[in-house]
Amino acid sequence: MTTIAPRPYSPDIAISPGETIREVLEHEGMTQAELAKRMGRPINKINEVIQGKRQITADTALELELALGLPASFWINLEKNYQLTKARLTQKKRLDRESTHLASFPVKEMCRLGWLKKMSDKADQAHEILSFFGVTSFSMIKKVKSLAPVWRKTRTKKACEYALASWLQRGIRLSHEIETEDFDPTGLKSNINELRALTVQNPEVFEPALKTICAQYGVAVVFVPHLPKSYASGAAYRLYDKVVIQLSLRHQWADIFWFNFFHELGHVLLHLTKRKGVFVDDKDFTVESEDLEVEANDFAAMTLIPTDDFESLASRAFSRAAVVQAFANEIGIASGIVVGRLHHEGLVPRNRLVSLRCQYTWRDEDVE
Repeated sequence: MTTIAPRPYSPDIAISPGETIREVLEHEGMTQAELAKRMGRPINKINEVIQGKRQITADTALELELALGLPASFWINLEKNYQLTKARLTQKKRLDRESTHLASFPVKEMCRLGWLKKMSDKADQAHEILSFFGVTSFSMIKKVKSLAPVWRKTRTKKACEYALASWLQRGIRLSHEIETEDFDPTGLKSNINELRALTVQNPEVFEPALKTICAQYGVAVVFVPHLPKSYASGAAYRLYDKVVIQLSLRHQWADIFWFNFFHELGHVLLHLTKRKGVFVDDKDFTVESEDLEVEANDFAAMTLIPTDDFESLASRAFSRAAVVQAFANEIGIASGIVVGRLHHEGLVPRNRLVSLRCQYTWRDEDVE
């Protein structure tokens, strides 16, 4: 259960160091004129400091140390906290105005997943969103949002750009935590069979192995829970010195998960070796760069079940579970992947052979 986080101490008013000077003078029975004389400063300048109209500089702090007996660091810290509080209060007023933008984001779900702290104050919640994106205003999130391809076009649904941008941003943040070697597409391609063999393993085995193998060749693999209305199953993109493959488990079927992974891997090896780009994928969407998506689909299909192998299956009684299982064992992949291919090709009704398919779900620690 997500709880409301306590608010950090944040004064409602900014009190200038001049108030402390005034209190010290009253305690010592000293006038502003006498303090100005001791410091060798014009009285109007001292008055401006006391009124909070002039900042306490390092030189002034050292002079106050000699004149009033309190360390220079004390006065510098007072001034620093005063200026910071003034700026924070100004920022809060701006965030109060900008908090109307919160309605564009799936804040409740992001809090549930632990991506954001749940705040009772709207300005504080707006601060959380901006911190999550690493920007200073909501107008700048529009630039971050451009990471989500504008060319995604829905067949049946309208994606929320801010939900999609939030999902991608979570992946970006997680990828920063993953150490990778330099991007080496040739080395990665040479390990495809090893990656393919992981399809028969349980998530506890294949997840760390998948991440380790890909990281060795400059690819960070991150798993990010699906956000409502983002409609993303996977993504592939270049990020500074590494490439990222991001998967959501939006469709929990294991065969769809593996097709998505190898689809994104296809984008990495075919389309991201020499250029930057962002590919966000799901079967419900079409894209203007349809040829690139077809290439990634073909790469995934051919990698999982090569054409010659699939044609050999066509000559067998592939509607029988035992035959499909034996074929899957023979070529070294999960039986559910074979069933998914048969369903996709329309060779077997979608209500048949479902016992050979399995689903993946998030562990408790995955959904924070």
